[in-house]
Amino acid sequence: MKNILLLFADWLIILGSILLSFSILNDVMLVDYQANLGAFYFILPIIITIYSFLTYVFGLYNVSRQSLQELVYIIFLISVSLTTAIMAVCFLVREAALAYPRSVILLSACFYFIFLFIWRAILWKMEKMHHGRIPVMVIGYNTDDLLKSLRKIHKDIYDIKFVFNGNEKDVLENISLVSEVFLGSEISLSVRSNIILSALENEVVINFVPKYDDIGLINASLLITDDIPTFRISKMVLTPDELFVKRIFDLFFATLGIIVFSPIMLIVAILVKMDGGSIFYSQERLTLGSKVFNLRKFRTMVCDAEKLSGPVFAGENDPRITPLGRILRATRLDEFPQMFNILKGDMSIVGPRPERPFFVEQFENEIPEYRARLKVKAGLTGLAQVFGKYNTQAKEKLRYDLIYISKYSLFQDFIIVLQTVKILFLKSSTEGVKAEAN
Repeated sequence: MKNILLLFADWLIILGSILLSFSILNDVMLVDYQANLGAFYFILPIIITIYSFLTYVFGLYNVSRQSLQELVYIIFLISVSLTTAIMAVCFLVREAALAYPRSVILLSACFYFIFLFIWRAILWKMEKMHHGRIPVMVIGYNTDDLLKSLRKIHKDIYDIKFVFNGNEKDVLENISLVSEVFLGSEISLSVRSNIILSALENEVVINFVPKYDDIGLINASLLITDDIPTFRISKMVLTPDELFVKRIFDLFFATLGIIVFSPIMLIVAILVKMDGGSIFYSQERLTLGSKVFNLRKFRTMVCDAEKLSGPVFAGENDPRITPLGRILRATRLDEFPQMFNILKGDMSIVGPRPERPFFVEQFENEIPEYRARLKVKAGLTGLAQVFGKYNTQAKEKLRYDLIYISKYSLFQDFIIVLQTVKILFLKSSTEGVKAEAN
């Protein structure tokens, strides 16, 4: 109900911003005010629908877990996307093509960006003041990364009161003193069950890092066997129909991407060549069924970067990365040639990032479930890229990849493509730059 009210308030801001623009420009630039206004009212339902969709895609309603800077960025991104979409609609819809003035579209974009930010910033501040920091308990072994995230990224949200390993007695004695519990993945099922039961009895919110076998339950369906309820877990593979539709999706977006970004790729190619050495870097990676293929990128390192070191991950201040290469990596421009890999059929637009055979062998020895990510084609982007970082550990990226495979749908692919736009200019998403080699 809260989100519906927030969305309704946003609609009013969008409507008010556009009407204000009409009012300001009426005596200055508009020739036929009534016709112009009529064109706006005609496509207003489309505008509202697009805005509602964008707020879902870019996560505007998850305000409590965002910083003020992230909030500004999200609202800016939504405003730009909405403005672009309105122009596209005006181009496609005959009734609005000529009558809806571009001057109104651009002026209203400035207004609703400012007003939405002010409105959302007030809500953000009120929520912080009202709720304060939430007292939490962290439970489990090897929870250093989880603790680091809570203390660094979410320090304004959570107040860590207790940190326990799997000692059930300590947890049960203190669980009533916190509002939320974070469970690590390395806790026995019996202990985890008792902790969850105690948390429910004390009305404490549970957050837990899923075990790999938990992920299969995400899309489990209820199957009644006589009078016994059972959950049915489907195979973590795509059906022939899903593979066909996904291939059409890949061909469309890869072709569109090559056409739209070809001028940028040409400029990047010239700059890399002027920097000395080859333009492209080719490297063996694994895709569906452990098939080996040659992945192409714009070169971001000095030539023969691994001649002496052998296969190693790129570090944050890796001296092998060229100055131009740092820019290309930070903006993901080095990844653009992979659209040709997608056309060829080696990769998909969305899927687990392709990894090198050398590292896959290491990861599979440490994490047997790692081979499951090769049940689908490697992707240019994916859940791990949208919600993780370059330096996110392999075991955490694997969880994202398994979640993606378990929940696969064409709609999910489309959402991930749009969410990828959101992370392109976020510094936090490139933090560390350790997960990709070359």
